[in-house]
Amino acid sequence: MNLLRYRDAALSLALLNLRLRYNNTLIGAAWSLVNPLFFTLIFTFVFTVLLPNETPDFPIFVLSALLAWNYFQAAVLNAAGSVTNGRGLVLKIAFPRAVLPAAAILTELVTFSLALSVVVALLYLSGRGLGAGLLALPLLIALLTCLASGLGMLFAALNVYLRDTQEFLGVFMFGWFFVTPIIYSLEAIPPERMVLGVSARTLIQIVNPLSPLISAFRQAIYERRLPDLELLGAAALAALFFWSLGALIFGRASRHFAEAL
Repeated sequence: MNLLRYRDAALSLALLNLRLRYNNTLIGAAWSLVNPLFFTLIFTFVFTVLLPNETPDFPIFVLSALLAWNYFQAAVLNAAGSVTNGRGLVLKIAFPRAVLPAAAILTELVTFSLALSVVVALLYLSGRGLGAGLLALPLLIALLTCLASGLGMLFAALNVYLRDTQEFLGVFMFGWFFVTPIIYSLEAIPPERMVLGVSARTLIQIVNPLSPLISAFRQAIYERRLPDLELLGAAALAALFFWSLGALIFGRASRHFAEAL
């Protein structure tokens, strides 16, 4: 069975997830902006009042990366739990199991797109302008979605057989946040700063597949320019590798989901 044949099912599940999430809320989908704006305010207070730095327009500097991180984190976490949460569907209906993580990713993609559209509009209305970086956003969103999908499928398959996976991810994501250039830039790390005999800046670029994408989002939104080709190439390779790995493992493991659940 081809997943593309079931794209309407994935979309329907995603819309259902959104309705359930914002049902009986006062501000509905506007909640998608509350989290990044709140943490942007906190980081701005800490790094401009308590620990002053010389980064101009620091709120935009943080927000340009934090929006992408929040989408990635929510997409991976929700996709990881999608199969176990959809146990009733898995046991009763024959369909490609990949529909479940795909619906979870789509849910977060819609939320992210709404939040990003509002932020881009506010930047334009504030007179700051958008620049050529706006042209790169569709590609960056596609690469980020591809990376999140691959990791989401990988952890969704693992979570069926090892239910500690989601708990581990919650802790792991907290640490991952701080080794991703969100509240700082890679250029701010002194070149002489070493970790295990390797430059800290180089180490983050090597072991963190999200680093080039976050840096590219910052260049597009904060610096208002097209991201460096080097960053785009590294981001594309990471996204392709993890999507292929996740799809392969999920496809093989999904044959036995019903028995494991």
